[in-house]
Amino acid sequence: MKRKANPADVSKPQLELPFGQQGAARDLSYYIGLCKVFAAYHKRWPTADSTREEFRAARLQEYDGQRIDRELRFPGPELEADPAYRELWERCLADGATDGVSLSALDPRYRTVLRESDIADLFDTIALPGRAGPGAVRYATGVPAHAHGELTLQLGETLRARALRRAGLDPDAPRVLANSFSVRVQATDALKAFIDRIGVRHPPAHERLADFYLLDASDQGRLYIKYQVLAGVRYAGRFDADRLARTLASIYAADPNLAALRDTTAPSKPAAPGTPAAPAPHSEEEFREQLAMLAPEGQSLRLPIQHLSRFADIRRALEKAGGLYSTSKQQFDFEEGVDPAVVVERLVNGGAT
Repeated sequence: MKRKANPADVSKPQLELPFGQQGAARDLSYYIGLCKVFAAYHKRWPTADSTREEFRAARLQEYDGQRIDRELRFPGPELEADPAYRELWERCLADGATDGVSLSALDPRYRTVLRESDIADLFDTIALPGRAGPGAVRYATGVPAHAHGELTLQLGETLRARALRRAGLDPDAPRVLANSFSVRVQATDALKAFIDRIGVRHPPAHERLADFYLLDASDQGRLYIKYQVLAGVRYAGRFDADRLARTLASIYAADPNLAALRDTTAPSKPAAPGTPAAPAPHSEEEFREQLAMLAPEGQSLRLPIQHLSRFADIRRALEKAGGLYSTSKQQFDFEEGVDPAVVVERLVNGGAT
């Protein structure tokens, strides 16, 4: 007698995507869910090289790294319409990934960013370093060395100019730029936690954070963390550029060094000496200019190292004045009692070619 299958013994899919809702939209959370199941089994995030066998071991059928990567790069209508996917796509383009979203972009270390409120709290600590006091450790520029929790904040040029104009300062004045260029922030707990979570090496307690990293605030309202020694940059989140400009303007306006420059004008630079125009070819001025290049030396006139386009005319004039040209010595020799310098002066001041 054939045994009837017990419903409890009938195998069921190990993963009803997305987790109990067959046929649900394949949005960004769907693919993140696939990667989470893979990571829970293999203890690592999948990559484009992850094989189908590795996905099957994690009870994920019909998938491999290349398929997920392909479906992310060439999204279907449901995925393309997902706001979370669009935001991640724009982030990837901003980071230079021209192909858009890839499987590696789903890695939590990449998707982790600072909240806008966290960045606002970080910018609330902005300060100008000022000048180092007597006996203080300072850099060659005269500014004090970073404290352990301080970081340099690089500012976009447009952002800096907006803030300086708000503070009533000329953003193009050299002394204003020199006093406003360096800006620092105090690393908050949120920033330190962000550094730890994205896998960036955190310096030991006795080392300065600024020796390893610096921050960059772009004109487009994006914050990046850069490495001081290694080449690389990491997107950290978005911020309100206008709010930052207002914050900077208040700091610039309150700085005594910048306040002293508010009503002063930059000293005018002396006019650069004009370059005399070259004489016209085959002109009398050209002949005299090249003739004056000959150097008197005893009873001789030595030719310069430069090529003389009017040499034939110069030789004819000097031989007429009593000079004898020596090809081997590259000079004109004159008899005793004739001053070569006087001959040249006479020809330059009025002699014809």
